[in-house]
Amino acid sequence: MLGLEGYILALIRFSTFIIAAPIFSQRGIPPQIKIGFAALLAILTAPQVPAAIPFDHQWVPLIIQEIGVGLILAFAVLLIFAIIYFAGQLIDVPMGFGMATIFDPQTGIQMPIFSQFYHLLAVAVFLAVDGHLWIIKALAKSYELIPINSFFQIDFTLEVLMKLGKSIFAIGLQIAAPIMGTMLLIDVALGVITRVVPQLNVFVLGFPIKILVGMLIIFLAVPVFITLAAKLFGYDGMLMEVIAGLIASGS
Repeated sequence: MLGLEGYILALIRFSTFIIAAPIFSQRGIPPQIKIGFAALLAILTAPQVPAAIPFDHQWVPLIIQEIGVGLILAFAVLLIFAIIYFAGQLIDVPMGFGMATIFDPQTGIQMPIFSQFYHLLAVAVFLAVDGHLWIIKALAKSYELIPINSFFQIDFTLEVLMKLGKSIFAIGLQIAAPIMGTMLLIDVALGVITRVVPQLNVFVLGFPIKILVGMLIIFLAVPVFITLAAKLFGYDGMLMEVIAGLIASGS
């Protein structure tokens, strides 16, 4: 039977992850559902903890460790989604939407237009490839390698997170490269036109051309983005590779 101590500590780990991780922490999900979902996961997967452990000062480091495990795993998921946000930023600026932002009711912040577009598309891909199910299974499996009163290997964890931070720029540039390259060619063409026909107002002419061509390229590049997002969120993708590596580093 599951001890009360094990249930409480598992509930802390699952609750921390669900509150901090993207998708699961959406404002549109009622808090009651989040807490109930975390409680259900705790009941199903919490490890056995000796009932002899009293509710005293010994619980303070245990609670801190469980919160830390949940936050680090949620931060890894957040960094993967940061790739999408970064790519959207790179696309918005050359197209002329750098100053145009919209309010995201799910996160409560102002987001660039195409960051929001790519984020919604990435969420659809994430759910389509069962990324949420793989994350839940990995989180449940974390108790096998990171049981109560254990933590990640700090050196390995920092190395993994730093590499993931570098991937934000590399993969984000790959996603935004078609738009950035196209906008550069348009700028060169407009510069040549300005030299040949100086009477033309390049600013008035340039913005609608950039928007029209940029949206056309984005539309044509959607299948490529979906393929790349599927590789990020799939079972053998970067997200699960990072989470599995972090869990395997438990000591």
